[in-house]
Amino acid sequence: MHLAEGTLPLAHAAVGWALGVPALAWSLTGTRRGGCDPNAVAPGASRLLPAATSLLFAATLLPLPVPVLGATSHICLTPVLALLLGVRAVVWPTFFVLGLQALFFAHGGLTTLGVNTLSLGLLGPLAAVGCASVLRIAGAPAAIAVGVACGIADLAVYLGDAAVLGVALADIAAPVDTFSAVALGLAPVQIPLAIVEGVVSVALVRLLVRRKPTLLPSWMADLTVRPPPPGVTGALLVVLALLGSGCNYQGIDGTVFGAAAGRAGQSPTDSVVDLSQGELGLAIGLLLPFTFGFVAGRTWERLGGADHAPPR
Repeated sequence: MHLAEGTLPLAHAAVGWALGVPALAWSLTGTRRGGCDPNAVAPGASRLLPAATSLLFAATLLPLPVPVLGATSHICLTPVLALLLGVRAVVWPTFFVLGLQALFFAHGGLTTLGVNTLSLGLLGPLAAVGCASVLRIAGAPAAIAVGVACGIADLAVYLGDAAVLGVALADIAAPVDTFSAVALGLAPVQIPLAIVEGVVSVALVRLLVRRKPTLLPSWMADLTVRPPPPGVTGALLVVLALLGSGCNYQGIDGTVFGAAAGRAGQSPTDSVVDLSQGELGLAIGLLLPFTFGFVAGRTWERLGGADHAPPR
């Protein structure tokens, strides 16, 4: 989801922007009219947008380790947000978040921002909505539909980037070779994290079912998933930490995407604009997570405050 600066020839990066700008306009006009597609999601679901943007920023910036392999990657979160808010409402927040990450964290790139937005903000959400629709028609329980759809959509985002690289580097290497190399490089890390994506997505929806079911699409209202026994989640985190100790973790985005581009003679470069260096970049880099966290906290407080306020 984070193709770095220089991994795409400028002509292909420009095509990404040319396709991304109409998608952004479509998303922005929908947000100004109320945020969500009323036929796809519940009325008032746009109230989730501030918290959703904050969660998206954290999820796509926080590297999650796969200890045995000594590599890290990210969950996408846009698939479940698309199920909650509609695809249209997700594109603009994705662009905003990826733009901040490219500017202040050297994560991704500005020339590749159009392609990154399309893969994470449009391809993944469309895959999730389509897969969930098929599963619902087949009679799958809501929990299965959400979990499987979001896991598959996670893989779709990364495979989409692999396809983009294959096409962009076709003059230098065979598209099938590039796609295969990237897909095989991603698989050992991204398949486990796709499972994590599905579990996290179900947990998020389940939280909303408990706190604000009126903001959910009607088909999610019957999502009933029992939480794991007390202590299981903490024990799993401890096990992961022990397994991961001593690993020299490498980010899968930079390692696999960068290696594929480098073999084709299109090596990653420094960002066109990188504000992450120096005292100003450090201050902003520290301020942004706190700001997003505050926004998310206040939004969740307002959403749940009416139902959980202490008696007077």
